[in-house]
Amino acid sequence: NKISDLAHKYIYREMEFNFSKMCNIGAENAEGQYLLFLNDDTQVISENWLEKMLNYASQSQTGAVGCKLLYPEKGKIQHCGVVNIKNGPVHGFLGFNDNSDLYFGRNKYAYNYSAVTAACMMIDKSKFIPFDEGLSVAYNDVDLCFTLIEKGYYNVCVNSVKLFHYESLSRGDDRRNNEKLLRLYSEMERLYKKHGSFVFYDRFYNRNLTQHRADFSIENIEYINRG
Repeated sequence: NKISDLAHKYIYREMEFNFSKMCNIGAENAEGQYLLFLNDDTQVISENWLEKMLNYASQSQTGAVGCKLLYPEKGKIQHCGVVNIKNGPVHGFLGFNDNSDLYFGRNKYAYNYSAVTAACMMIDKSKFIPFDEGLSVAYNDVDLCFTLIEKGYYNVCVNSVKLFHYESLSRGDDRRNNEKLLRLYSEMERLYKKHGSFVFYDRFYNRNLTQHRADFSIENIEYINRG
């Protein structure tokens, strides 16, 4: 009954887990003008969330539209945009409290980012590029967003739209398994081979900010006086 309340069409194929392939199957069979990718471990807590996301997705310059994801236990930030630092693509302000404005309201207002997570992502179907099925678990959404930027679009995170995200509840945490961790690094390598201009570069993240954390703090550089 829950599925029938959400959509008139439900497609299921038994196969090895491949997030990209599952999303591509959904996109191929979708009949509407706009695609919404939404994880089954999320809970919407904002009113008019689809209308708010659609307001941005319908603009000609917009690529992918994301939203704010919160951990349900303490309301801490899980996602409010992805920044591409030297350590790789990371969620900005991961684990921070959401009860105050962080770095000029980056967690409160709509901002352009290099990428947004496909745990909740909307995009005009005419702009959609199929997810890379070689990126079966990680960085498939980042790859899509990088491609959209290369095509001249802007990805935006709409932080007035909030969802709880029970992250990795059904699949587990990749960082706790050596085999999955190696796969994670392999997929990051594939990502940067495809998008060489994004290595150590993020056009929406000031280069004077830290490249080793996702907190938007100023990088501390010690200068040694050799005189």
